[in-house]
Amino acid sequence: MDRDKEAALLISQVYARYEGKYGYRQIQLFLWHDDGVWMNHKKVLRLMQKLGIQAEIRRKRRVNMTYQAGERVAENLLNRNFTAEKPNQKWVTDVTQYRVGERWLYLSAVKDLFNN
Repeated sequence: MDRDKEAALLISQVYARYEGKYGYRQIQLFLWHDDGVWMNHKKVLRLMQKLGIQAEIRRKRRVNMTYQAGERVAENLLNRNFTAEKPNQKWVTDVTQYRVGERWLYLSAVKDLFNN
């Protein structure tokens, strides 16, 4: 039990150092990388449960946008006619949003309908 006391002290120090943001998996990695102490993740979990500490659960933010009827719908200029007689006559585009870590990245593709 003496080793568990030392390990519990280390875990509580790492938990406090990172302001309670991380769970047992990340705390295990911080113990290894920051303090040079290897500890099994199951042991970290067990001791965290004994200490009564757990990660702060972050909630996803919801964006609440309200729009008037028809405000977000673009006019249908092509009427499903996706062919063009010459270059730069008709272009189409699409935007995709990706979450990478804590940031949002946007990918926008543009296509000239002349050469499909």
